[in-house]
Amino acid sequence: MPDSDLRAQYGASAYDAGLKIQPQTFERRVAQRDSLDQHFTKLWLDFAITGISRRPALDTRTQLLVLVGQYTMARSHAALEDTVRAAVAAGVAPREILEIILQCVVYGGHTVVEPAIEVFHRIAGELGLLGKLRASQLPLDGNDRTRSYEEERRTWHPDDVADPRFARLMGRHGWLAVGRGLTLRPRHHLNVLAWLDALDPEFAGLWVRFCYQGMYARGVVDDKTRLLCMVGDCLAAGEETQARGHMRGALRNGASPREVMEIILQTCVNFGMPPMLKALESFVQIMAEDGRLAEIGNPPPRVETYSK
Repeated sequence: MPDSDLRAQYGASAYDAGLKIQPQTFERRVAQRDSLDQHFTKLWLDFAITGISRRPALDTRTQLLVLVGQYTMARSHAALEDTVRAAVAAGVAPREILEIILQCVVYGGHTVVEPAIEVFHRIAGELGLLGKLRASQLPLDGNDRTRSYEEERRTWHPDDVADPRFARLMGRHGWLAVGRGLTLRPRHHLNVLAWLDALDPEFAGLWVRFCYQGMYARGVVDDKTRLLCMVGDCLAAGEETQARGHMRGALRNGASPREVMEIILQTCVNFGMPPMLKALESFVQIMAEDGRLAEIGNPPPRVETYSK
């Protein structure tokens, strides 16, 4: 069926929304699905395209960056290419798009990030973006020279500063690495670092300098957006424990409960309902622990299950 006929059959609203988020492949996907099952095609369009993708809780930049991270983690390179192109067309800074891909190295490793870099580099070359990307790079030492111990210390939890492990770990691994973790994961970071340090101090140093002094201190994307993307990355990888930690981190860094919840809800489109429901239950528990259930509609902390 010609594209004009499909547009008329399924509606201009669905087409316009689909072309914004899948500029390269949307028309092919509609035609392919229509040739197989028109009822499923309409269900898909109504739910995923005119429904989920157009909800207002996330701004376009955040929604597309979250998808960039999730497609990178899932090794879904065709969808990643479509989303990178959609993000550039929507005015998202190419440096930010690349940063979300690079941040996936922490949870996905280089086997996940390498092919995504290849995809991004090819698109950037085609669109003439490589010069601007080269000019906007961080210096070799990242942001180390501009960071302030006094300013960052004010962001550390008093319990961490009073912890008997604090001075030893700071002395061994340096405040630039340890301090960033204290800011991002209060009353948690010292536990992980001390555990790794007891097992292998050399590895602990490599880990904390790479992740916290390095990747998490780059500042290319603001912490709120970066942490929202990390929530999405964890859900794409099926990593529940870290997803919960980043939900809390996003909230601490200015994300609204509705924004965090929207990433969880939108995850069902690409990764199915069961992981979405599991993550949603974890998020509701966080809100219950913090006395904030009223902000998300006062749901029960857990879904009641019944057996016959």
